[in-house]
Amino acid sequence: MLLFIYGDNMELNDAIASRRSIRKFKKESVGEDVLIEGIKAAILAPSAHNRQPWRFKIVSKEEKGKIAAALREKTKDIPGHTGVHTAGIIDDANQLIVVFIDNQISENREMDLLSIGAAIENMILSLTDKGLGSVWIGNTNLINKEIGKILDVEYETVSSIAIGVPNQSPKARPRKDLADIVI
Repeated sequence: MLLFIYGDNMELNDAIASRRSIRKFKKESVGEDVLIEGIKAAILAPSAHNRQPWRFKIVSKEEKGKIAAALREKTKDIPGHTGVHTAGIIDDANQLIVVFIDNQISENREMDLLSIGAAIENMILSLTDKGLGSVWIGNTNLINKEIGKILDVEYETVSSIAIGVPNQSPKARPRKDLADIVI
């Protein structure tokens, strides 16, 4: 029997409130078992028509370096683009998980991308709960073909998540007031 509790006493609220985008990491290793726990949390996310269109790849240190180099190369000549900075974050991270969409089962791209976003959020909250830092990276979708070759996969890259032991404690970013977003 499931018991639903309404109120502010759930630990999940702490993970939601304390989650930050971490872009600087300590040089400490992160065990693969913790990453697997994050992926397990991700697959519990709701998905449109229960298609579960997500696929995840924990990349090796060598693959991570190749992905960072490909992103750096692709964006280095685009004025003001954040890709080169993002490549540095990937290099600095202890781990990288690449997130894909399985287009073979995707029937409605918009709904499936929303489902993948929910899975990523579950993963990030799980990692936060375990004391790890992470940042959700969108720029890796710019190098989808390169990632496919590096990782030898045929799935389409949606994004990636840089993960590690935090080496920063950023303050909460400003959020819009409730009155500004509730219609």
